Amino acid sequence: MGPKLADGRQSIVLVSDNNFGATQYTQILTLGADLVPTPIPVEATLTKSADNDVFTLKGGSGKPKLQVSLTGRNSNLVNELGVFAVDDATGKIDGIAPGATGYAEKALARGRVILSAISNVPNGFNPNEIGRSLEFADGNNVRFYLVKDSTTDSVISGKTPSSNVIFSSPTTQKVTDLTNSNFTLAFEDGSGAADFQDLVVKIEPSNQALPLGVGLQGKQEGEVLDLRGLSGNVKANFSVNREAAFNNLVGFYKVDDETGRIGNLKPSDAGYAQQAMRQRIAEIDLRVDNQGTAVFDNKQLAGGSILAPFMIANGATIDQVLNNQTNNVYFAYLGANSDKVDHIRLLGNNTFGFEDLASGGDFDYNDVIVRANLTV
Repeated sequence: MGPKLADGRQSIVLVSDNNFGATQYTQILTLGADLVPTPIPVEATLTKSADNDVFTLKGGSGKPKLQVSLTGRNSNLVNELGVFAVDDATGKIDGIAPGATGYAEKALARGRVILSAISNVPNGFNPNEIGRSLEFADGNNVRFYLVKDSTTDSVISGKTPSSNVIFSSPTTQKVTDLTNSNFTLAFEDGSGAADFQDLVVKIEPSNQALPLGVGLQGKQEGEVLDLRGLSGNVKANFSVNREAAFNNLVGFYKVDDETGRIGNLKPSDAGYAQQAMRQRIAEIDLRVDNQGTAVFDNKQLAGGSILAPFMIANGATIDQVLNNQTNNVYFAYLGANSDKVDHIRLLGNNTFGFEDLASGGDFDYNDVIVRANLTV
């Protein structure tokens, strides 16, 4: 190597010695070169504290992914699994320790929904095939929680009491180390035998990129397809299942931001439902017979947008909604629903379960299930 150049770059000295007897010439050529090291991918890792239920994610080129797979459920309740970041290995949040007053509110404010496990699965739908992917920052410490027979959104809105939030403890969660950074989490919701089979998932680190569309999923009222950052058309293949007496329609409409705003209209504003129908993607009308499976392939979605789902229940029509008959239309945003109840759950990556009865009805969220596979 040669000397450092004035601009800080490293020089390389090449010497050619041409000795042909009578005359000898020595040429020295100095070249400036930018030496850029080749980055070495760092595998994502997941470890559990030996002292408590705190897990730590590292690696993954600074953005480790967590892959969660539903492996079992044995409960009549439709429970929601979530995860939240904590500040240290003891599980504290803003200085508040687990179990202390105010901890649940802090945890849910940071909470990210992983999935819900429905109890009555329609024919043709296998929740164990879906999975859920989430991205974290390098070194994040996380804990898991269960919302018993309700949702994080419903607790935050005040519809469900915070006592329905179950944090991990020796009586509510069992962790099994499967080695190689893989673990099983088995939960007990208190509704039956204490066998830790009410909801069982496998968690593992991943280096795979997140599926298209999931960027907002897991956030508050985040049951949407997030196509921001994509340009051009995005191809969507939809599969639809149903376990319901009602004939329901599911579609998607464009919103302007994460809150569901359309222009100057917030979800809670009068006229929002009508404007949502005007913003809907006309080519996407998803319907299926009871206990059937319908496939809608090669639908084109516009990149750079957020698409939120809606359901029109019990044979109602889009024209009726436009004419201010909004009792049978339901959105991901609780404020837009006439009953202010959560009617859409996240079941996995780009997979949504809908409840078609007013005020939540039987709260089974299997009346329509829509799964989207997105590619560019």
